[in-house]
Amino acid sequence: MSGLAALEPKCSSRLGLITVSYYLWTTFLAVVVGIVMVLIIHPGGVAQKEDSEDSSKPIMSSADALLDLIRRLIVETVLGPTKWDGICIKLLDFTS
Repeated sequence: MSGLAALEPKCSSRLGLITVSYYLWTTFLAVVVGIVMVLIIHPGGVAQKEDSEDSSKPIMSSADALLDLIRRLIVETVLGPTKWDGICIKLLDFTS
């Protein structure tokens, strides 16, 4: 910060312009790469096909999916290495 303050205003404004343009360019490039990857891979496409073929499975609501995500997050990452893993799976089982 002190190095930037020691620069003259013309030089520091040029440096700021280069920094902002670099940030915008890398952000744009990341968005383009992300869109291309989605178009190539089609994430979730297989899961949707499996759901449409097997309609006997119960449909999971958004709330169920969120609670399942939270349960798996707590059990696998926080309590996974401890002895409470098996107990918490039984306590936090929202499906039954």
